[in-house]
Amino acid sequence: MEDTLFLAQLLGSVSIILAVVIILRRKLIVHVFSEFVNNRALAFVVGILEVIAGLALVIKHFTWDSTLETAITIFGWLLLLEGIFYLFVTRRILRKVIKWLDNKSAYYFFALLYLVLGVYLAYVGFGLNI
Repeated sequence: MEDTLFLAQLLGSVSIILAVVIILRRKLIVHVFSEFVNNRALAFVVGILEVIAGLALVIKHFTWDSTLETAITIFGWLLLLEGIFYLFVTRRILRKVIKWLDNKSAYYFFALLYLVLGVYLAYVGFGLNI
């Protein structure tokens, strides 16, 4: 359980910080993703890093016993799958995905979803009683 709480604190804190940046700096994020599409080497490196992080979470924390443990395990699987996606996706498909995410409604929906996940993980991980 100690590992689970640490991962909840870490992933929750990082998710909250990134979600706030994503929400407040939309133009920057859209620009970064546009550059990401044009730089296949960067997409490949990000894919490798996400595969490593996802595999680390899946191997170290493959448990479905509680809601918190399930959320962290799913987080690991999503990282792993996203990393594999970046390793194998073509530039054309990646452009379509980025264009789809450029839609304001989809963009803010996923940003808020990321924020809610981060708040949940941090709330439970730090044992906050608000």
